[in-house]
Amino acid sequence: MKCRSVTAGRREVTLSTIVLLLGLWSAGGCIPARLRDGTLFAVDPVRPPVVRVRLPQNGTRMAVHGNGRLIVTACAGSMTSPCTISTQDPIGVHRTKRGFDVTGRRGIVLARGASGVAIYGTGSEDLLWLGDAPYHGALIIGRDDHQGTLVVNRLNLDAYLAGVVSPELGERTDDEFEAVKAQAVAARTYALTHLGQYGDAPYDLRADVGDQVYDGASRTRAWADEAVAATEGEILTYDGHLIDAYYHSTCGGHTDAIADVWPKPPRPYLISVDDSDFCQWSKYTHWTENFGARVLLANLRSYRRQLPDSPIGDFKSISDLILEGATPGGRVAAMTVVTSSGRWTIRADQIRWALGRPSHPGTILPSDIFTFSLRRDQHGRIIGATADGSGYGHGVGMCQCGMIGRARAGQPYAQILMTYYPGTTLEREY
Repeated sequence: MKCRSVTAGRREVTLSTIVLLLGLWSAGGCIPARLRDGTLFAVDPVRPPVVRVRLPQNGTRMAVHGNGRLIVTACAGSMTSPCTISTQDPIGVHRTKRGFDVTGRRGIVLARGASGVAIYGTGSEDLLWLGDAPYHGALIIGRDDHQGTLVVNRLNLDAYLAGVVSPELGERTDDEFEAVKAQAVAARTYALTHLGQYGDAPYDLRADVGDQVYDGASRTRAWADEAVAATEGEILTYDGHLIDAYYHSTCGGHTDAIADVWPKPPRPYLISVDDSDFCQWSKYTHWTENFGARVLLANLRSYRRQLPDSPIGDFKSISDLILEGATPGGRVAAMTVVTSSGRWTIRADQIRWALGRPSHPGTILPSDIFTFSLRRDQHGRIIGATADGSGYGHGVGMCQCGMIGRARAGQPYAQILMTYYPGTTLEREY
């Protein structure tokens, strides 16, 4: 979160190439394409821009169907040009050792050993279902670096945004619509800032919290579509450049400067903002997590093993956990872990990843705003701990619950954005 390539005969075909094959479809209509060398098509710039989103996919078999005719392009075997199929039937795509097999009704093989497969519809409003999940635009299927399945949804930016705003905010009411618009602008800015962030990888964004949560066209979202349309092309800039429009669920009363949370350079528009009057309605205003001694030890050891350069060796016990300092927004600045192998200090937001969340195994602590109380036995050994905290998320940039509270108070979306990203300018990109 680069380059994925597979060999077809004597030709190397990258998934970036497959993305450009045969005038792939965007939700806004057919993208103009021109023949470059007989097999590859270069896609002309369009507005709104096209984004490529990596979807979660772990299986070897996929079923795809549409609400109209499907166009399937398979770059296969020793062929010197793509094989294109038009069908109204559902198709299956099966990853094998030799590539991808494409099958139609009754299992009839349409293509065998393809290095990549692109699927799109013939109408601008057509949907593609990958299993039970619907998507606008095109689906491109290939192998990832680990020879697993890589699925990329290619679609125009505004269609993507509607699939981000809805899961990010949930159902909202009319008096909260200015917050929905603020979210649309922030999400658009984030997406444009991160185009090409993965280098040669054939996608720009992930569909999870690694970038922005995206669920395709899975929800009824008229209000999300309306907010995207009402803010069409609007972005946030600082000194003429797109900003890093980070956001999170609940700040717990104050946001924080980016340099106080992550090892990143300061940004003049990502500073600590008082939000205590507007996000207190969040269910994460107060939370408690209880750690047993075994869970605490296991989580910290597991986190340490994931570090590329471990500051200490493996350890079998923890004798103390010391919280040190606080950011302007009230987040723990550092935590020192005293172990049987030495002392180890964890900084800022990484504390959440190191401790984990016992009530939801496999996830991280809701926030870095917390106090920690240790429980010890008569011999001084740690037998448990309790974290009492506030907030949900990293605390940088816009607080989503705060922006909803501000919308309820009558603040327009431009004012909301300028509050969380002070000094920025609202501009129209397209």
